[in-house]
Amino acid sequence: MVKFFDSVFKKNIALLLFVIILFFLNFYSKTIFYRPGSIHQWRQTDCLSITKNYYEEGMHFLEPKIHYQGSFDGKAVSEFPILNYTVAFLWKIFGEHEFIYRLLEYLIFITAMFVLFNTMLRYYRSTLFAFFSVSIFLTSPLLAYYSLNFIADVPALSIGIIAFCLFLRFYTSKQIKFFYFALLLATLAVLIKASALIALCVLLFFALLDILGLTKFFKTEKLFENKKMPLTAIVVAIVAIFSWYRFALAYNNNNSNNIFLLTLLPAWEMGEDQLIYNLKFLFNNLFPIFLNRPMFFLFMALVIFVTAKYKELSSFLRYCFVFSALFFAVYILLFFQVFSVHDYYLSNLMIFPVITFLCTAHIVSETNFFNTNKSFVRLFVICVILFNSMHSAAVYRLRTVEDDKLVYWFPFITEDESKLAKYLAWDYGNSIKRIEEITPDLRSHGIKREDFVLAIPDQSFDISLYFMDQKGFPISRDHFINDTTVADQFLKKHVKYLVMCDTTLKQQIAFKRIANHFETLFTKNSVEVFKLK
Repeated sequence: MVKFFDSVFKKNIALLLFVIILFFLNFYSKTIFYRPGSIHQWRQTDCLSITKNYYEEGMHFLEPKIHYQGSFDGKAVSEFPILNYTVAFLWKIFGEHEFIYRLLEYLIFITAMFVLFNTMLRYYRSTLFAFFSVSIFLTSPLLAYYSLNFIADVPALSIGIIAFCLFLRFYTSKQIKFFYFALLLATLAVLIKASALIALCVLLFFALLDILGLTKFFKTEKLFENKKMPLTAIVVAIVAIFSWYRFALAYNNNNSNNIFLLTLLPAWEMGEDQLIYNLKFLFNNLFPIFLNRPMFFLFMALVIFVTAKYKELSSFLRYCFVFSALFFAVYILLFFQVFSVHDYYLSNLMIFPVITFLCTAHIVSETNFFNTNKSFVRLFVICVILFNSMHSAAVYRLRTVEDDKLVYWFPFITEDESKLAKYLAWDYGNSIKRIEEITPDLRSHGIKREDFVLAIPDQSFDISLYFMDQKGFPISRDHFINDTTVADQFLKKHVKYLVMCDTTLKQQIAFKRIANHFETLFTKNSVEVFKLK
């Protein structure tokens, strides 16, 4: 057993085997082919909608569009759409398959995990702790769900982790190529998601200290012999980030589009009741998804441990730990309003646990803890990895696989969580799911992709429109029931067709007000499609 772990190559093979086991345990072998669904299907279809429009309407990078026509010609953008564009390009080569999007994001995440693993092996002596640390992130319920997905947060986090590891390599070796690679990836991470900024902040802090001649004062390393090229590269990176977000704001404003969040939602703008609700939800619901409860407590214990051993850290890790801790706290305050539902906003906070585990590895590598307690530590690590793997798989399968057997017997899934998952699956199955395969029928009845349709009910911007691959507008159930005139306005927006997933809504006054303008075109799977007379 000891000989097997003698080489770095064999250690990586061991990690690869663990990744493969998780792939099948999580049921990725099946869910990779699932259409966007479950938690935050709304945001998933927004991302796919941009990709689909690149694919169908020309690869014009600076003109991203969605199916929703609330803006001029559907023009809308949020993050730097390099992932959407890359997938659209891959679709051009391999055909339009949604699993390509999932696979790309997953490969980026797994690459980051291997880079982190090898970084820990390079600088710290314990293979066991490196494997344990990476397993924590591989079995995070949050990362397990969003790594095989369509949302950009985990890819941004992953690219940021790679950038951080490359910069650590540069900081210790002074090989300038690692600086430029790190800067490039750190910039890309921030472009993809503004919240993935820790790697770039760390890089800029240490680089500028050297460029400005402040290394002695801050007790950091001198990094550059020639400072002009690194400074030029830094300026280019900052200008690129600033230019993109200026463009994104202008692009959305000029097209009257406000569907993507490009601002802050701080805690101090909330009422007391909502503040308390979000705080409880964050601790009771979101943090246990971020890391399961035992691992979250372990993480907090390690934060206290690292803080107590702060003086034993290298100057590099000291500043990184402080930056990531401050980022963790400030980010939660600045986006506190979203923490009533949006767990994926926590993704880029995972950089704090990553840096905390690196700091812990640095501290324990200076001791004989792992050598003097081998049997106990190995048993503990094995038990923790087994529990985390099962828990992560159960949570993932609860969210994605209906009536899953692992979820049924796993004792740490609460009855409330199971009931909620069953309700969401039932509700979706009786509404929007009915239109997932309706596009060929729309085309056979003469409905073109560019013809505007009105989708009822759908509270999102793009779920039903993306599935139908149809330009148009949605109306939510509540809006349709509570506002009798809500449908009238769309008659002025050149809507040619009406698609109803729930025909019981035909009894509502809002439908009766526009019924004379439409006639039934066809019905399939309880979906009724109407044509403007």
